[in-house]
Amino acid sequence: MITVIAIDALEYNLVEEFNMRNLKQEYYGKTDISEFSEPRTMVLWSSFMTGENKEEEILAKGDKEMWNTRIPHEETFFSHFENPFILDLPGYNYDLEQHERERRLLKEFFMEKDEEKKREIRKKYNENAFAHHRKIKERFLEALEGEYDFILGYFSVADVIGHLNFGNRMMMKMIYRDLDEIVSQVEGKKIVLSDHGMKAVGVFGDHSEYGFWSTNFKELGRPKITDFKSIILSETK
Repeated sequence: MITVIAIDALEYNLVEEFNMRNLKQEYYGKTDISEFSEPRTMVLWSSFMTGENKEEEILAKGDKEMWNTRIPHEETFFSHFENPFILDLPGYNYDLEQHERERRLLKEFFMEKDEEKKREIRKKYNENAFAHHRKIKERFLEALEGEYDFILGYFSVADVIGHLNFGNRMMMKMIYRDLDEIVSQVEGKKIVLSDHGMKAVGVFGDHSEYGFWSTNFKELGRPKITDFKSIILSETK
């Protein structure tokens, strides 16, 4: 069996800076997402699960409607498994209510002019993101004890928190340590994969032009995110 720990906006340079050994595993590097004009979360994870560049199709839906995307199971490589477990993946079964709360609070933060109110919104935004992360972490760790032939858990916390707090190195290191600990609890073949990384924009964060990958079983060079369908299926034959 193979397990994928899908981490939104896991930044290669922070994995190195914080020396997160479990996130690195035996082999690690950057993914090539240069084929995408807009490295958006929904675009990249939809392309990952189908093994095809879905950018044109997803962007055509518009910024709001794209988040309602639900790619049919039979169109994903998950359909090659008899009993897969997919947790909270954008484009497949993502928690839309959680995403709407995040977007609403983010918009409120940048529209607010009063600094004290901005701090209150940021606190609420962060608390919401961490509460969701704790729920996803618990469900993922429970799944590791189940009878599945493929597991994928998607973790959004580095992306969500990073957008408003990327300059807070103490907070980001805490998040990376927690993600590193989660990876340490996964047995067997495993892939850590991000859609894109994150770069600093002042104290905030924005998407970078590459992603992150690591495995405990194979050197991959600089793969495209669409390559992982064949990589995973070849390792599970």
